[in-house]
Amino acid sequence: MLRRLALSAALALTLGTAGAAGALVDPGTGQGYETARVVVPMVFPVVGPTSFSDNFLVCRSGCARMHMGQDLMGPKLSPLVAAFDGVVTSLKRETTPGAGNYVAITSDRGPTAGWTAVYVHVNNDSPGTDDGRGTSAWAFPAGIAVGARVLAGQLVGWRGDSGNAEGTGPHLHFELRKDARYGWGGTVYNAFPSLSAARRIAAPTPSGPHPDGSLLRHPNGLLFQVDGTGKRPISSGVLAANGLTEADAVPMTAAESLGYGTRPAVAPRDGTVATDPAGARWLVTGGTRVQVSGEQLAALGRPSPRTWPLTDPELATLPVAQAAPDSPLYPGALVRTDGSTDVSYVDRDGVLRPVDAVAMASRGWTDADVAVLPAALPALRSGDAWPGRPLPIRDGALVQTPSHLVGVVSGGTFRRIWDARQVKAYGYTGKPRLYVPDAVVQALPTGELTGR
Repeated sequence: MLRRLALSAALALTLGTAGAAGALVDPGTGQGYETARVVVPMVFPVVGPTSFSDNFLVCRSGCARMHMGQDLMGPKLSPLVAAFDGVVTSLKRETTPGAGNYVAITSDRGPTAGWTAVYVHVNNDSPGTDDGRGTSAWAFPAGIAVGARVLAGQLVGWRGDSGNAEGTGPHLHFELRKDARYGWGGTVYNAFPSLSAARRIAAPTPSGPHPDGSLLRHPNGLLFQVDGTGKRPISSGVLAANGLTEADAVPMTAAESLGYGTRPAVAPRDGTVATDPAGARWLVTGGTRVQVSGEQLAALGRPSPRTWPLTDPELATLPVAQAAPDSPLYPGALVRTDGSTDVSYVDRDGVLRPVDAVAMASRGWTDADVAVLPAALPALRSGDAWPGRPLPIRDGALVQTPSHLVGVVSGGTFRRIWDARQVKAYGYTGKPRLYVPDAVVQALPTGELTGR
């Protein structure tokens, strides 16, 4: 009978059923743990050579406490990557020698929702040393902070020997916790089955989520533009008409793609003049398109506009309007007065917004897109009390200053890229950069590149 019970228990553990031990507590620490076998779908949390064996609940500190994780032994500075999509819920940077570095990531969606991965003994040394002085640059990459959203396989730190591992050799102490609060507490489960089944990757995947406006390339080759919490497919014709090129696209992972809801395709922007396959000309304004003749365009101050060939499906993203604008100040128009170099953009409320050379360049606009009007431009539309605010740099633009500040502008915020490691991690290597004066960046609020 006892043998049959033992065999039944072993089978339950193998299949991952929930019949194993109930509420168990480590008397040394008061930490709750569970011995039921579970396999959490995840990416192996270390890139590179790693050895480990099941040492869950073995004695530590002279058996004063139990070991709650798995020790993943291997070279110092091996990349640590997010085991699953989630949010950084706890992080500690060593401020005094021996205090140690750690980070915890909690999943809030998908099959791993409610699980937390804890990474302990994150590196605190300068490369090639055991000096304990590398926390500022070699513990966590820029942007990894409490509240940051991360994606499975994204770089989140480097393996080390910080804390009480200084005398044991570099390793990652890895834990899986269920229903942890702020990264800790909850119930600890044996991570060994999950680690044994985890998918291994050869290098960290591109970091994310990317900021609003970013042009992303899916692994299947399709292009999308980030729009808040959604992604919008963009065709090659609309890409060109909207002032972007395929060279601007950065790689996204399938995980990042799944994190965005799919929204309607990106439409040609206001102010675009397009031709359809039949040769008809269309002006995009106010989120609609209207068929126009050469004479009508000349009356709007655009006798020889840049014209973009678009397919019928690309144009079909816009409803058809019946009447052409009767004023050069239609939504989407770029205008200046004859003899002046000051350019203004007409927004959908009819407000004239100043556009400087940097904002022009970030959108791919040239002088050929500007209508030259003989009369002085009104300061603002009737009824407004203040002039329109200047048009900002396009969301998603990669910029660099003469002092070598590099970052992405999104939502009026400069999201700095701190070093070459982050350039590579986010897929910006070799991407076109917009060179801007230092004063332009200094006038913007700053934020982290990693999504919040």
